[in-house]
Amino acid sequence: MNLSLNQPLPADLVVGMTWGPLRYRKYPVFSVPWLKGRFWSTGIAVVLYGLLSFIAHMAVKTPTANNLASTGYFIAGFLIMFNGGPLLASWVRHRGIKREGLAIVAAIILGFIIAMFSDAWASGNIGTQIAEEPVPAAERRISQLEEATLRLANLGALFIYFGCGGGLACLGYFSERRRWWARHALQSDMQLSVLQAQIEPHFLFNTLAAIRPLIREDSAQAEKVLDALADHLRATLPKMREGGASTLGQQLDICSSYLAVMQVRMGDRLKFEMHVPAELHSIDFPPLMLLSLVENAIKHGMEPKPGPSTLIIRAQRHGRELRVAVLDDGLGLRDGLQSGVGLANIREQLLLRYQSRARLTVASRPEGGTMAEITLPLPA
Repeated sequence: MNLSLNQPLPADLVVGMTWGPLRYRKYPVFSVPWLKGRFWSTGIAVVLYGLLSFIAHMAVKTPTANNLASTGYFIAGFLIMFNGGPLLASWVRHRGIKREGLAIVAAIILGFIIAMFSDAWASGNIGTQIAEEPVPAAERRISQLEEATLRLANLGALFIYFGCGGGLACLGYFSERRRWWARHALQSDMQLSVLQAQIEPHFLFNTLAAIRPLIREDSAQAEKVLDALADHLRATLPKMREGGASTLGQQLDICSSYLAVMQVRMGDRLKFEMHVPAELHSIDFPPLMLLSLVENAIKHGMEPKPGPSTLIIRAQRHGRELRVAVLDDGLGLRDGLQSGVGLANIREQLLLRYQSRARLTVASRPEGGTMAEITLPLPA
């Protein structure tokens, strides 16, 4: 589930007041609606302050032309100061850059520089419009107290530039992102529970249904199926109930015990192979996804097919990605299979955990059967 930059945030992610001119805070930080709302709210405040300044200068009989010019420079300078950094950060966010956070920080730093130059430009032009006799440098005396005060004022100006140039909004962006992914983690756990609830009953009911006729026809075979089922449940249920992080090696073990049960049930009709380098076993891998793909391959491709079938689990490193594929030589893709609940849950899980950096690909194999492949980003 991606964060839509053109839609209001979910109510539980909105922080602070959102009434009146602050309505823009209902939208994601550095989105276009947020930027527009912030521009108008800060713009109104700056214009009102500029008008008050204009009236004050008229009261002391500053020439109207000079007063209008200085007010214009004041308003323009502050609008640039307030919106330069956020405008750049919004451009970055809408570009979909991979290292978005780092790029936004760079945009805000540039906004900080823009704010300083904007203030210097506006102040210099305002100064030329106000009729004051300049004091020659030779006649000017600055005490130590005045010098310290100027330094403190300059330091305060830096904080103002940082805040006005989008620094505070940048802090809000990272806070919003933390809240968003905390919310996604909760949703991910819920989706994992749905996936788990889907896998366990289906597998158990089908296996128990297969055992029933075997009890009368081939008690020895029924005993083998029961033993394999008990071994599978003993090995996998604790890991499935724990949830949380898992490795590719752990998920391969779960698939192996599942396939052992299915091999006893299907006999010579099912063969399976695993081609996974040992160094990949310790890599983090989402729970239950691989088992769901294996179960899909057997249920839709291999069980309905007469004669023997082979299932292959393959994993390989491809640049900065991990690719784990389940390949079968069963009946192949048929209408409706790619839109099933199991595959939809896997895609949702990948989106919640990795955004657009992970994907599930399901395709027909040229030699017959189906390939389902999960691609994940490898840690840097």
